[in-house]
Amino acid sequence: MREQLREHIESRISAAEPDSSPFPHMIIENFFPEEIYQKLIDFNPFHQNAGVEWMGKKASADVASATPYYARKQINFHAGQKFNAPEEQQAFWNDLKGIFLDDDWFPALVAKKFPEIFRYRFGDLMDEPDVFSLFRRELFLQRHEPGYYIGPHTDVPTRVFTCIFSLAREEGWEQYGTELLAPKDRLDRCWGNDHYSYDRFQVKKIAPYKPNNFLLFHKTRQSFHSVTSITDQVPDQRYGMQFQFYEPTNGLFNDLSAPQIMHIIRPSRGALGPSALAKKVAKKLLHAVR
Repeated sequence: MREQLREHIESRISAAEPDSSPFPHMIIENFFPEEIYQKLIDFNPFHQNAGVEWMGKKASADVASATPYYARKQINFHAGQKFNAPEEQQAFWNDLKGIFLDDDWFPALVAKKFPEIFRYRFGDLMDEPDVFSLFRRELFLQRHEPGYYIGPHTDVPTRVFTCIFSLAREEGWEQYGTELLAPKDRLDRCWGNDHYSYDRFQVKKIAPYKPNNFLLFHKTRQSFHSVTSITDQVPDQRYGMQFQFYEPTNGLFNDLSAPQIMHIIRPSRGALGPSALAKKVAKKLLHAVR
């Protein structure tokens, strides 16, 4: 399965046309071979497993956006999370996990597709043979319970790129995909430390939640995206898979002037608005350079 599937994915990514607006991304239809995709649907482990909360209810209530993280349930392949499934299905998921996580094949493939973005962000470090071993990666399955949503945000500062695999078993629910947004104020940007209300943004495109659809996007200060609130009508609770590629916690590089610039700084809910948060970050950076 491994080599044939990798060859298929390489061909799909090679043939795809990237888009730079409203931020660098790429959408690919029919991403997996048909027989593999059918197994992704038939072997859905959430039919037998609840999954774990992305974040507990108490912790979710204490973030600025009050996003219901507890309603997002995951099976975390990167953490070796155990789940119940027949032997054939366990073997399938282990093979799929290995394809994306066992080595540097997948991040190297993405870097080959977007060399300018990687070169701009990481410079000549991209020429080092061990470059991808310096990063973190996650692969997980997810489902969203009714009422789950996530408001406009650009992801944490250390995120490099994100892949979202839509594992819908039928068409008709495209509007529940990932919304790619643009700020109404053309000068609004976010380093990645907060989520915001929809009234500041307009939807430029939706990467549809439909069978076998794939979205890849890069973390930039304008990579605002969101997911609309799910209803109990959506089959399989917006079942999908994500691959996430990060710098190490607190950043890859030794920043000589602002060592905390890649740190995640999230205020408690209601404690700080965007302007107050900006002041807090500025104060931290000013302290760092003294």
